[in-house]
Amino acid sequence: MNKKAVESTDRKGRWISWGCMTFIVIYGSCLIVMYFATTRKQTEDFTGRTAHEFTVAGIMTSNLVEEGSYRVFNLEHLNSGKIDLTDITFLLPQKSITIYVGDIHSAEILEDNGEWQLVAFYYSNTRTSTSIYRAYQDRIEPVSYRLTSSVGHMFGAMTLLVPALVLSLIVTAILNWRANRVTRMKDA
Repeated sequence: MNKKAVESTDRKGRWISWGCMTFIVIYGSCLIVMYFATTRKQTEDFTGRTAHEFTVAGIMTSNLVEEGSYRVFNLEHLNSGKIDLTDITFLLPQKSITIYVGDIHSAEILEDNGEWQLVAFYYSNTRTSTSIYRAYQDRIEPVSYRLTSSVGHMFGAMTLLVPALVLSLIVTAILNWRANRVTRMKDA
């Protein structure tokens, strides 16, 4: 068999393996950066989109013992003044609850002071998020909000495919050029 043909095939195989490895490293790094950049914990400015997504658990006091007395509210509606808070309490009667409203949400008491509770509310639908708030009998105080996943992450991951591919091709071409140059210098 021709020695140059074997070397050419060997180089092509190395190029493909280097290219795949480079793409995986670059794409993985891009995904990690995107995820952490878009899921930061927010501890202030609970307005706008955050107010719409910040969800809390409330209990209807008029039918506390009935099944389904738990309700899900968002901060935007609570601040609007359109909700009558006289029949609602935000203090949870149990350490953790699960709310079935087509989706499955849950709330957990992190700390109980008697007058207030520190509650973590886990929302799951087209996004998953965690809202932490101080619950009182008739009001809540937001503490932090964190988006953990959303449909936007999937679209972001698909969008990052093309730049990661182009960047990995450039890096692989540079690495192969350098490897070929070193090989030619050794042969000379």
